[in-house]
Amino acid sequence: MTAKTSSGKAVTLLDRSRATLPYLVVLAVDAFLYQAAENFEFEQASGRIGPGAWPKLILILLLASALWGIVSSAMKAGASAEPDADADETEALIRPPEIYPWLVWAAVGATLVYLFIMPLLGFFLATILYSFVLIYLGHYRRFLHVMGLSVAIAFAFMFMFMRVVYVALPVGIAPFDRLSYALMAAMGVH
Repeated sequence: MTAKTSSGKAVTLLDRSRATLPYLVVLAVDAFLYQAAENFEFEQASGRIGPGAWPKLILILLLASALWGIVSSAMKAGASAEPDADADETEALIRPPEIYPWLVWAAVGATLVYLFIMPLLGFFLATILYSFVLIYLGHYRRFLHVMGLSVAIAFAFMFMFMRVVYVALPVGIAPFDRLSYALMAAMGVH
């Protein structure tokens, strides 16, 4: 069974199989790990998810991406990117990409500061500041949007970690702990 690409090259079943092989391997490993997560032995507590819930959720997402990869690579098998390669090289020579290594180091520094201030300010306030700095370093300068997004990110992660995953987060020292306790009470975390 063969098909022709836009360049006129014949694509065989073997070409399609080679293109999909890495995704098939990921799919097989995913199925094995999902079966292992399905068979975790634990003592069931009412109202709580078991230890296999998060691995299974991630494995389902991995399954979906592997299936997407299988279909897309089978459809694109044998396709050549040669005409675009010359245009990309010419574009790179005319306009080299902007590289800001200092931004990477600034983000690393922001992460270290975040880890230092989290026990003092608490997860919520520290995450607002951290998100704000990272978004600002990413060259987005609309203050109200950045502030709103930072608060939303901090609240979403706090909700996910405390209500869904049941992870205890740092509340901070006084007076910052009051905000953490008020948010926990609003979310129903005791």
